[in-house]
Amino acid sequence: MSAFDADKPKVELPLDVAAWIELYRKLQGEAKAIEEQLEQVKGRIQESMGDNEIGLLNGRVAVRWTKVKSFRLDVAKAKEILDPKIYAFLSRESESRRFTLAEPDVNS
Repeated sequence: MSAFDADKPKVELPLDVAAWIELYRKLQGEAKAIEEQLEQVKGRIQESMGDNEIGLLNGRVAVRWTKVKSFRLDVAKAKEILDPKIYAFLSRESESRRFTLAEPDVNS
């Protein structure tokens, strides 16, 4: 256990959870392989579309690859140029939980 984990709430999991963790690891590997295949296939479709936004098959819309514009605040630049009080006023804190598996212990 790392020093990072020292003050975090902990629970001893039931032994049957080990099988779920192993299944999760297996599925993660499969998902990664599928994601790679999806990217390759999508690339082929996009390559065949060129700069066009709509692809037709037999005269019907089969795929859209549309341009989307978005504007986002450059947080690093804002922090650099804004008065710290203004930056603090405009900032808001959010909280979420990140699910990660610990690396398997190779010594067990």
